[in-house]
Formats: sequence, C-alpha cells, structure tokens
Amino acid sequence: MDDLKMAEERESGRTRDRDAKRASTRATSQGNHGLDGRITQSILPESSHEAAHLIRERRTIRKFVKQSVPEQELTAMLKLAADTVTLEHDKEALRFIIFASEEGKRKAGAAIMAAYSSQGLYRLMPGKVVQAMAERVAQIPLIMAVIIREGADPSFHDRQLAAASAIVQSFTLLAWERKLGLVWNTEPIIGHEALTAGLGLAEDEQLVCLLYIGGYDKLPKGKRRTPAADKWTVLGTLPNKEDES
Repeated sequence: MDDLKMAEERESGRTRDRDAKRASTRATSQGNHGLDGRITQSILPESSHEAAHLIRERRTIRKFVKQSVPEQELTAMLKLAADTVTLEHDKEALRFIIFASEEGKRKAGAAIMAAYSSQGLYRLMPGKVVQAMAERVAQIPLIMAVIIREGADPSFHDRQLAAASAIVQSFTLLAWERKLGLVWNTEPIIGHEALTAGLGLAEDEQLVCLLYIGGYDKLPKGKRRTPAADKWTVLGTLPNKEDES
C-alpha cells in the first residue's frame, strides 16, 4: 500500500509539474513588451497568440537536414503568403524562381559562387575550393529567388519591393510553422551581374533576395534582440484601452 501511495504521489507531482510548465509557456507566449520593455499581460486577441509566438520563436537556420519540400505544400505557402499582402502592387511584376532539382540547384550554386568569386578574398581562392563551395550550396534542399520587375516610377519600385518583402516575411513564418527553416540572403552579391545573369533574370528585373530553405533537427539558441520600444519615438501619450471606452 505504501508503494502504491508513493507511486500515486509521484504521478500527481509530475502532473502538477506539467500543468505548471504549460501555464508558464502560455504566460510567456501571451506576454507583451510594453513601452518600458517589461513583459506585461497581453492585449492581443486570442487568435493572435499563435502568430506572436511564431514571430518571437523563429530562428535563422543554416544547417539543413536532407528533407525534400513537397511542391504542393510550397505552392500553398506561397499563395497564402501572397494573399496576406494588402499593399497595392503589380502581381505580374513579381515572380519567384524555385530551384528544387539537383540540376537546378547546381545552376544556382554556380551562379552564386561566380558572384562571390569576383569579390574580396574569394578572388584568391583556388578553383577547386570555389567548386566545392558551389556543391555545398547545391546540397541545400530548396533555393528560391525572389524577383521584381523594375519601372521608371520610383514609387512603383518601392511598392513592388515592399510587397515582395512582405510576402517573404509571411512565407518565413508559414515555413517555420511547418518545421522548415531558412536563410533570407540579401548580401551585396544579390545585385551582381554574374548572379542575376546566371539565374536568368531579364534586364529590367531586380533580384530582391535568395531564400535557402530546408528542414532542421537542431534549433539554434536565441540571441538577445533589441526591444521594439528602442526603435520608436512616441510624440505625446498613447491612449490606453480604458481611455477609449
């Protein structure tokens, strides 16, 4: 009987620990940084908690596992990401190139390393090293190029760039929700002629970024992030919800 009682107490203790952990997780995920940077009770609606959790928890993934991304799933994520953009823009002047096959990824890898090879210390690297690096790029499960068409009107360009960036941001969160990580590459090589020509861009097109996408098995540790409150200036006093009622 004593053994049974002790077993029941241990199980009860484990249950309490699980409940406490879940409550702590909910409190953290539902927390909100106030103007002073402290965690305060969330003012977001219940439907926003999951999105807020994804935004806070997403990490840049640089090491991928060998896991293919189904085309149907990728198409669905891109469509949903595009549907989230309410900014007026020309959808016909925005496109994506997806390199999923071995041949396609080798083509992308060669174009990427051709751009790198003309800059800085990369110019001193032996050809064999550059080729090996291109092969490493080709091992990434999926490579995506985000492209906009340029126009004479600067405001048109700004809208297209903003829309493309918004789509990518939504896509990164949808991918993370499906246990897919990525690198959002906007290094200076993005505008290099060797890269844009190697990827097949037209003369009136601009490469916005490259996305390196794939599954992961190890989650990188989170780094300290600058509080959002450090990035804005409030002129006057923001009204409280109670003041508006």
